[in-house]
Amino acid sequence: MPPRKKTKRGSIEALAFAFPASRDGFPALPLDILFEIFSLVHPLDLINLTRTTKPFRLFLLNRANVGIWRATFAAVHAAGLPECPPYASELAWARLVFEKTCHICSTTLRVDADMDPVWWEFSARYCRDCMDSETTKTILPKLKRLDPKRNWKAALPSVPRNRYPGDPSCFFLKAHQNELINAYNNTEDAEARAAIIAKRVEDTRLITHHSNLWRVWTKKQIDKRKAEAENRQLQKRQAENAAKETRLQAIVAKLNAIGWSNEPWMAGGELARHIRWLPDVFVPKPLAPRAYRELEPRLLSQLTTDKRAHIVAGRLRKLQSAFPSIITSHELTSLALEIPPRRPDMALLSPVRLLMEDPTDAPVTAAQLVSALRPVMPGLLQKWVGDVMVQIGEHARKLLKLGDTADPLGMAIAYVPCPRNCGVAGHMSTLLKHSCTACNIPSGAGVLHWLHPQHTSFHFGSSEAYQAQAQSVLLDKCFTPSVLHFGRRLEALEAVVKVYDRDPKTTTVKEMEGDGRLVNCVTCIAKARAVRGSTTGLATKPMGWLAAMDHSLKVHLAPRDDSIEWKL
Repeated sequence: MPPRKKTKRGSIEALAFAFPASRDGFPALPLDILFEIFSLVHPLDLINLTRTTKPFRLFLLNRANVGIWRATFAAVHAAGLPECPPYASELAWARLVFEKTCHICSTTLRVDADMDPVWWEFSARYCRDCMDSETTKTILPKLKRLDPKRNWKAALPSVPRNRYPGDPSCFFLKAHQNELINAYNNTEDAEARAAIIAKRVEDTRLITHHSNLWRVWTKKQIDKRKAEAENRQLQKRQAENAAKETRLQAIVAKLNAIGWSNEPWMAGGELARHIRWLPDVFVPKPLAPRAYRELEPRLLSQLTTDKRAHIVAGRLRKLQSAFPSIITSHELTSLALEIPPRRPDMALLSPVRLLMEDPTDAPVTAAQLVSALRPVMPGLLQKWVGDVMVQIGEHARKLLKLGDTADPLGMAIAYVPCPRNCGVAGHMSTLLKHSCTACNIPSGAGVLHWLHPQHTSFHFGSSEAYQAQAQSVLLDKCFTPSVLHFGRRLEALEAVVKVYDRDPKTTTVKEMEGDGRLVNCVTCIAKARAVRGSTTGLATKPMGWLAAMDHSLKVHLAPRDDSIEWKL
């Protein structure tokens, strides 16, 4: 038998799809009840229902049931949502307002919560590609040519670009311009064309009015979401701070139980404030017994150390006030020390350090310090200078790559620049007497007294805690041999000694002083001949060995000058 010919549904059968029937798996409910139920559903939920099953889709998208969409919009309008514009259907407008998809390609859009993603004047959402293809920033030339004198912008809905405050440029929809071109070209009557323009201007005003209403509503929603997010963050921070404070107070209570309480040496005089920033103390976690057993030894160690540091700092301040009485500036000058020690250097002397780090908590007075240190201070300082000179010698031996030389500082190649880079260089005997003009140091003070900045910061818990604390309290730094840059351009210095047919590793200053021969810098002479002009900075005359040392250290600084040639 041939297949039965399909027949069109009659009007009665078509009405059957106006609501779900029992044959579709839904109870056969009266239309008014379904209408009442769906009118209470949010528009976005209605849109989602249309995608669940075919009966729901047929029922909700049936034109006979448009009242459901009007009723649900009326409900949300009562809750503050603007009315659906008269130029759009409720279903289309619900999709525009609540669906986060591109209206051209249906791509799901990633929406910035702080921005309005809807092009209200165009009744659409666009992805980047569709925005470029559907919109334009100018009036199309074809439209301009229809009437060059007319203000076409008044007849076209537009979205401001807002690149900067007061930006006059805007986006236009290409489809709107093409529709206007077609309508304008379909008639030659001037009155008809004027009527078309008037109607488009009125439509544009209506669209702009409703778009502004919805844009204001969207701005309120964005502000509301921001306020809610900030409120959630505030509540979260408050809850965390409450948990932190609870843990802190629990730790303080346990420390109080074993004898620790508020003391003047603590930060702000409070135990809680002092331990607040220690690791694992002010954190949003409940204080478990096991965690406290692991934390308590560290807390007690830190508190004990901080207490000792406070006591030592107080004694160092007493020492600072007692220094003028322990040894006067006149007495210090009369000792004629090669390297005048600074106050932190004096604080590191063994007898002084023993007084500062006395394990008892008894206070130390300035009078006690003067009586204990004044008789022995001159001898201590002279011994300190001897030890420092030995350290400088070992430092020079290492940098100059010398063997078991008896006196590294007496070697001819132990030629070192001023630590302040003031332009002066020499051997150690010369440098110790050098008064550095770059620092405005009074004559006779010696440059090694001023090698470091005056101020330093004290980082508690370092390997040299006492030294760091002494430097912090006494506002100075201890002497270190590393400020003397022995071995700078060592090969050039050795070349000067070699030109005298001597071994740089064994030749002393005294041996070189006995040799009165002069040398020429062949490198400078060759440069002068090549230039045939100004010889500024070039040494073309014979010079002694000390001048040659100084020349090697200051003039030939470029990498290409590593090999300087000399000639007797």
